[in-house]
Order: sequence, then structure tokens, then C-alpha cells
Amino acid sequence: MAKDPDVVRKVDRLDELAMGYETGVIDLYEDDYLTEFYTFYEIKNRNLKLIPSPEGFYEAMNDVSGYTRGEPIARETERLFGLPKRIMVFEDSRTLVEELGGRWGLGPFFFVFDVMFCEYEGFTLCFLSGTNN
Repeated sequence: MAKDPDVVRKVDRLDELAMGYETGVIDLYEDDYLTEFYTFYEIKNRNLKLIPSPEGFYEAMNDVSGYTRGEPIARETERLFGLPKRIMVFEDSRTLVEELGGRWGLGPFFFVFDVMFCEYEGFTLCFLSGTNN
């Protein structure tokens, strides 16, 4: 599926805000967005299981980004895109976090804390929290 220019523009705005709170946002368009994510970040260990978040959107964002940092990101996400139809998190993200934040920093941060996917119609937003400090 081709990238929607309006979604890309909104994600750029959201990512600019989120990066101020040590959280990155990327937009994924494949039906199998987890494979798209793995390919984008060159993840080798693909035996990780996604499960629906047991919490609501705001609570899940606070878990990923931290209470004081998650709130403004969640508000802006809802303003730009509305609430997601489904939120997916890793059952156990330790192995993935280690690979993303590995020696060369395969992800956008040297230290990745958590990852969350928010599914919308036609695209998925991926939130990665971390720090380069």
C-alpha cells in the first residue's frame, strides 16, 4: 500500500512533538505491519508475539512513554488521528529492546525502553520510547 501524504505529514508533526519526550513515531502501511517493522529496523529475532494491550489508549501510551511524557503524545495523537481501533504490544519485549538498542543502535535510540503499535484504517503507528543519554 502506498503511503498517504496526509498521514505522513501528520506523523511528521506528531514525531516532532514526541521526540521532545524521548519517543519516536513511525508510520507503517503493510497489512503485516510487524514484518514491515522488523524489515525497517533489520530485526533478526522474529519470534516475538504481539498481544492486544490490556489497557486503554492513554494508559498504554503512559506505559510506553512514561506518565509525564505519554499524556501530551496521546492527546496530540488523538487530535490528529482519533483513537486507534486496536493497540498491540509485545508479550515480552526484552529481546527486541536489546536488539533495537544493541551495540550500534539499530533503532532510532541507543537505549529503547518500549514499543507499541496503534492500528488505524489503512496504516499503523508505531511508538518507540527510549533515550540516547
